[in-house]
Amino acid sequence: MSEPGFGLAEGYDERQPVVLLLDTSASMGSPADNPRIRELSEALAGWFEGVRTEPRLRARVEVCLITFDSRVRVYDPDRKRLVPVGEAPPDRLFVPVDEVRPPRLEAFGLTRMTEAVETGLDLAQERYRTLQARHVQVRRPFLWVLTDGAPSDGAGEPMAPAALAGTAERVRRGGERGECVLQAIGVHGADLELLEVLAPRGTYMLEDMSFEQILDILFRSSDVSGPLQAVDEIQSQTDQLVQWQRRLRQLEDRHR
Repeated sequence: MSEPGFGLAEGYDERQPVVLLLDTSASMGSPADNPRIRELSEALAGWFEGVRTEPRLRARVEVCLITFDSRVRVYDPDRKRLVPVGEAPPDRLFVPVDEVRPPRLEAFGLTRMTEAVETGLDLAQERYRTLQARHVQVRRPFLWVLTDGAPSDGAGEPMAPAALAGTAERVRRGGERGECVLQAIGVHGADLELLEVLAPRGTYMLEDMSFEQILDILFRSSDVSGPLQAVDEIQSQTDQLVQWQRRLRQLEDRHR
């Protein structure tokens, strides 16, 4: 059974839900001359425009976009804007990857990352079960956190590792049961220690890469993974993609 908006490519008729969790806190507004938030917005627009030439991804991948600062919001494709999660119909939040039209992002406030991850897990789980109930072949959801900081509490203070334990345990159980894969991407001085609490084997510091290169690695990782692979195997494949991208960049720099 296929859903409206999806086509077939190379024999594929399955879904791969992806949740993009993007840090839009105040620190993403730096540096003043070239804010990271502007770079991220432009990379999102460019990457999703370019994915139209990728038939395998177009046929399988569906995306839900969440941002987190002092608020956690989700992109409502019907209204074409970010809204509080409770205001958006859950069954409309995942759209085919080539139909994603990212909003212009703005940097503001704190870094409520754990709330965003919990929200992403809820939406991914609900989408997974919905597709199963419709007898659509579905792979485990991928969740990707992209941040330049650390999870903060309501007062704006960095959270202690122990405060992340509940969310981390939920991520671990989901991975063991084949229900989800979470990967955390740190850029420009993100707190590696805290990110590794959430994703011990799936945290990557990619300060040397552009946002568009990072997006490409993440979506490639979903494409090369098998539906029955263990989380550790998926993380290992992502490691290989990261190393390949770095070698490619070194070659390009050498021949300039």
